[in-house]
Amino acid sequence: MVNLNLNGISNTVNENNFLNVSVNLNRKKEKQTIEPVVPGLIELATFKDRKTTLGGPEIELIDKIKDDIIVYLFIQKNKEHSAWNLIAPVIVERGSGKTYQYHYNYFALEGTGGGLSNTSSILYHLKKHSEKGFQVLIAPKITNNLLMNGFEYADSGIKLSDLLEDSIDLHNYRKDSFEWIYKQYQELITKHRLEE
Repeated sequence: MVNLNLNGISNTVNENNFLNVSVNLNRKKEKQTIEPVVPGLIELATFKDRKTTLGGPEIELIDKIKDDIIVYLFIQKNKEHSAWNLIAPVIVERGSGKTYQYHYNYFALEGTGGGLSNTSSILYHLKKHSEKGFQVLIAPKITNNLLMNGFEYADSGIKLSDLLEDSIDLHNYRKDSFEWIYKQYQELITKHRLEE
């Protein structure tokens, strides 16, 4: 006689080729523990589905918005693959919650090249938007690189609220190179006559 027991189901086969199946319905359910996902510990290598983020040429999409907006300028806390602390602009329509997410490879508040030019361009379009009578709130924030990178993937689990919770206002973080970044930000705000 052969006796197999798998998870409460026992199958007994004897030499007469009779099959006896019994199911134990009184067994206790195993407790499953789900560990909470900590955004800072997610590895980028596991991400698969990259969002379609916007680039420099798509800044003009701001002109089509017909709502008050909040603009977050998420600035990398550490330089990564660049000489600059790159910026990921995220624009949120206040009424609908629709989000425009720009890729951080196109924006910076340092240097003299395309990143600075694109940041200036986005502020120019924000000024035009405010001239139409819409409210434009701008919040420059220093954030964790891993969160900022992960936010670009659909399956990372990182949300805008995670970025906001784990960020520091640029006004409160003016040390080392961020003193220059803050100065450059202020110059662009003044140049485009935007209020803070």
